[in-house]
Amino acid sequence: MYRNQAIEIDVDGSWQENGYVGYGLVVRQDGKEVYREGGRVPSNDPDLQAHRQIGGEIYAVVQAVRWCLRHKVKACTIYHDYEGLARWARGEWKAKTTLTKRYVDFLRRAGVEIEWVKVPAHAGLVWNEIANKLAMGS
Repeated sequence: MYRNQAIEIDVDGSWQENGYVGYGLVVRQDGKEVYREGGRVPSNDPDLQAHRQIGGEIYAVVQAVRWCLRHKVKACTIYHDYEGLARWARGEWKAKTTLTKRYVDFLRRAGVEIEWVKVPAHAGLVWNEIANKLAMGS
């Protein structure tokens, strides 16, 4: 259904003072939005909760990869504003916590080829701002 090379996904995570850990992602093909998702990370996962916005960032990538798997997408580009997402995935940072180890293991098992593109946070980039708003619950 989807041409793999054309799939681009922006992801973001958030943490608010009331303990809300959120995530957001926007999938697009050929520059057009085809899917969006966001909200709170699962409250029954203490690892996601403990890592605050990083838990939201990681959960957004996991959900993005799950979307790819459901749609038989073998490769995508993920735009992110937190550099750890790509550094753990590429092995440039050692995954030391339970959450980051789970993250790296999930990505390896999933088998989706990801091109990582770091973007500046809160710089007015349309898709990143949408992912951010979804993570914030708006």
